Amino acid sequence: MVGVRAEGLADVLGATGTALRGKPLIDVTNAGPDRHDPARPLARLIADLTGGHVVKAFNLCHVDVWRMRPPVFAGRPLAVPLCGDDATALGLVRELVRDLGCTPLDGGGLDWAAQLEATAAFVIGLWFGGADAQAILPPLAGSGAHLPS
Repeated sequence: MVGVRAEGLADVLGATGTALRGKPLIDVTNAGPDRHDPARPLARLIADLTGGHVVKAFNLCHVDVWRMRPPVFAGRPLAVPLCGDDATALGLVRELVRDLGCTPLDGGGLDWAAQLEATAAFVIGLWFGGADAQAILPPLAGSGAHLPS
């Protein structure tokens, strides 16, 4: 798991040399709302620096949420978006998400991790401002007609 402050990411991962090449890596990093750079996705940087099979996940919630066993809100298990390109690494992270009592959501390939990072920056900014970010998205049943999945 990569849980390094964005400011030190390149130095820390550069020091690992080739030790992480080909390994599944979970990227939980976020740049703060005032430091997010959409032109420089952290997940892609981690993949480029390590040669690892990066899955972006677990970056949308505060650490206290991950201390809950299981993290369930109003009867709904927490959903965890996953972005990655390697099927084996994604399978391992899906299993971990389920083991934590959460629901894995496939969010696309690693290139989509940039959207997940932008979402985190936006939502964290709302929380820092005192807003309930969950209130911006209605439950599925109240959000209109949907195509079958």
